[in-house]
Order: sequence, then C-alpha cells, then structure tokens
Amino acid sequence: MKFEIMLGILFELMSKKCVKASYLAEKYEVSVRSIHRYINGLESAGIPINTIRGNQGGFAIIDTFKFSSTFFTKSEYEQIINSLYAITSSVPNTLLSNAINKLKSSIRNKYSGFDIKSGNLIIDAGPWGDTVGYKSKLVVLQNGIENNKKLFIKYHDRNGDITERIIEPHVIVFKQGIWYVYAFCHLRNEFRFFKTGRIEHATMLKEKFVRRTLPDKDLPFNFWYNSVEAKEVTLKINKDCLSDVEEWLGIEKITTQNGKHYATVNLPFDKGLVSKIISFGSGIEVISPKELKSEIIRQAQEIISSYS
Repeated sequence: MKFEIMLGILFELMSKKCVKASYLAEKYEVSVRSIHRYINGLESAGIPINTIRGNQGGFAIIDTFKFSSTFFTKSEYEQIINSLYAITSSVPNTLLSNAINKLKSSIRNKYSGFDIKSGNLIIDAGPWGDTVGYKSKLVVLQNGIENNKKLFIKYHDRNGDITERIIEPHVIVFKQGIWYVYAFCHLRNEFRFFKTGRIEHATMLKEKFVRRTLPDKDLPFNFWYNSVEAKEVTLKINKDCLSDVEEWLGIEKITTQNGKHYATVNLPFDKGLVSKIISFGSGIEVISPKELKSEIIRQAQEIISSYS
C-alpha cells in the first residue's frame, strides 16, 4: 500500500504545478506527517521535488524533470497505442492520430522490431446496418469541437418532435453504450446533451464560438433522468430473458432469491421506460412502483384492443 500511495503522489505532482500536503492527506486517507515521509521517500529515489512555503504553498516537481522512455514497458506501450486506435476508429481526432504516430516513432527507436499487434479493444459507434453515416456525424461533431465552430443540427427528440438548432459543441460523451455531444443549445439557451443517434444531420457553420470551461466534476452525468422523475423500480425477471436484462441494467444489478431473479434500480419514469419493459413481453414483471405497474397494464390492454 505504501508503494501505491507513493506512486499516486508522484503522478499527482507530475499532473499539477503545486499540490498541498493537506490535499494529498485527504485523498489517500493518511496524516500530513505521513505525506511528508512519502515525499522524503520520493526525493531519496531521485525525484527533484521543491517545497513551496506559505498559504499557497505545497510540493512541486521541477519543470525540467521527465520520465525516461523506458518508464513504460513494450507491452504497456502496445496497450496505450491500441486503446488510442480504438477511440480514433470511432471518433476521428487529428490530435490523437498525431499522438499515435509520435508514440509509434519513439518506441520503434527504443525497441527494435517493435510492431503494433491487433488490439483487444474495438469501439464501433455505429448502429447495426449503418456505420458510415453515423461516423460521418461524429466527424462533424469532432471537427466543430476542435475548431470551435457552431453547428446546425436537425434533431429528433424522444417525443417525436423535430427541431432545427444551432449548437456549440464542447465534448463528446460515451455513456451506457450511447454516444452524446454536450453542447450549448441556442434554441434552449442552455447546455444540453444530444444523443448522436437522434441527430438527423449536422453541418458545421463558419461562425466560431468562445469555448466555456467545463471541469469534469461539473458535467451533469445524471442527465439521463434530468428531464423526468427517477424512481426505484423492482423487477422480477424470467430466466429466458435474463441475459438481455443483464445487458440493459448491468449484471451487478441482478440478484437471485430462491432461484428467482430480481433487479432493483433507479430508472427514469417516462414513456421510454414503459416501452422498454413491454419489449420484454412476459419476461419481466414489475413488482414496484404501483404506478409503473398500472401503466404497463394500461398499455398492454391498449395493445390487445388494437388487435381485437
């Protein structure tokens, strides 16, 4: 554990200009005195660390310090490069492509005969039956982000409404197996997540925008239920559709009691949830809440009546 903390402190120092001892103590759940001992250990290992005094002080590594190219092993370099390949295959990015070429060049000089093996990570952003059209949209979104250019999009929301909007794209997000673009929407005058699959087409405009600072901690990653109320839902799952439900909710959400399978999870209570549950037919039974169960029954009766 001591080595893991020391290594973590090293990476903190390398990623920031100055790090306070109190911050490190809180993060690694040790005393400030222990942090000073870890710093002394790093200095003994040859890491040039400056101690900055005062209220704004802390620890910092001198700017000229860098790791040797042998810091990563050949296998680690392969994994890094293959992971970058997997990302750029779905979301083309000029900077990432340049980074891949630089890594490959530097490593070939270090390891004779170095070659990139087939990676074990593949990311395919496109839906079944169409990858070219989907990726072309991602290219436009990525170019808008890189060049700070506004985009004109035609968007289909979940209610079936179609709107034309001008957006300022800031980041592309991959969440729960779905690609989104987080952008400032001029129609709603606020930041919103747009599901890439619901964008009919996107066109980059000549007009540029001033990029806003978006720290990761401020991104509303609970956006999937922001617009509707989230409820705790308990489901009873038949064995025949267990695998499909595991892929939907995550296998860690499934519990087994007396040979029967259940899942309890917070889900957005909207039309999409009702449609999703109905799509499993008799393979899922809603245990709670009662209002969701009643809505499933109501829609099931409507389906029956439409075939009568």
